[in-house]
Amino acid sequence: MVHSFTPRSAMRFEQIGESGAWLIHLNTVRDDRGSFARVWCSETFRSQKIAFAPVQGNTSRTLRRGSIRGMHFQRAPHADAKIVRCSQGAIYDVIVDLRPTSETRGRWFAQELSGDDDLMVYIPKGFAHGFQTLTDAAVVEYLMGEKYVPELYDGFRHDDPAVAIRWPLPASAISERDMCWPDLSLRLPWWPGEQT
Repeated sequence: MVHSFTPRSAMRFEQIGESGAWLIHLNTVRDDRGSFARVWCSETFRSQKIAFAPVQGNTSRTLRRGSIRGMHFQRAPHADAKIVRCSQGAIYDVIVDLRPTSETRGRWFAQELSGDDDLMVYIPKGFAHGFQTLTDAAVVEYLMGEKYVPELYDGFRHDDPAVAIRWPLPASAISERDMCWPDLSLRLPWWPGEQT
């Protein structure tokens, strides 16, 4: 059988609230062999007025359902925007707006992503990111807008009371580092809500 590829719009962008983050719907071409989708196009992002230029690509494989990775961010002057997608299994993906002057400061947003859907999330600079695996053997792919700078790498606990993220499953595994982050409200004096 001869297969042909018909070009069409590469992606559809759906804004997540007023946050500046975007849910990206991929236009996937399927046939009897499987599927094909474009996951990055600088021209498409420019036309959407999103200034993002990947400098690094990462992948994580998490073995156990219920595991949590996060919540992570990189501080200025190397705050990092990123694109995240799940290429195998399924995750509950969470972002938190940490920008001090943002209209959505302090709010968290969640989206289920899976290897069977056609979704990605664009996360602007100034957000924290993390996820919980909804299946065993979940693979997450990242395009990063900044290089990793260890001394600027930061985070907060998945159960930090200042954020109060509602995770869908009991946590089955969390790294020691991710369990030891200090309270976010003690480090961000502008944090909305009650301060201790």
